Amino acid sequence: MTLTLELAADTQRRLAELAARNGATLEAYARQVLEREASGGQDAQSAPQENVLDLADFERRLDELADGLPPLASLPADFSRADVYGEHP
Repeated sequence: MTLTLELAADTQRRLAELAARNGATLEAYARQVLEREASGGQDAQSAPQENVLDLADFERRLDELADGLPPLASLPADFSRADVYGEHP
């Protein structure tokens, strides 16, 4: 079956970004979403991974979170497990 959709430009852009993050074309991504919804959302294998961040996004978000906080003290060069646990095994 062929299905033609008219999407707002912003919706198409966001879907294309999600598809790219999942390594799929827009058409393949849309097919996955529709098939997952048609099966009641039970097919975890075909579910798009919308919450997956690449390393650069993760680091950027960490930097944003830390922005404005005072810098942390550096650990001493000879810091060891014993410094954390002391006499406990």
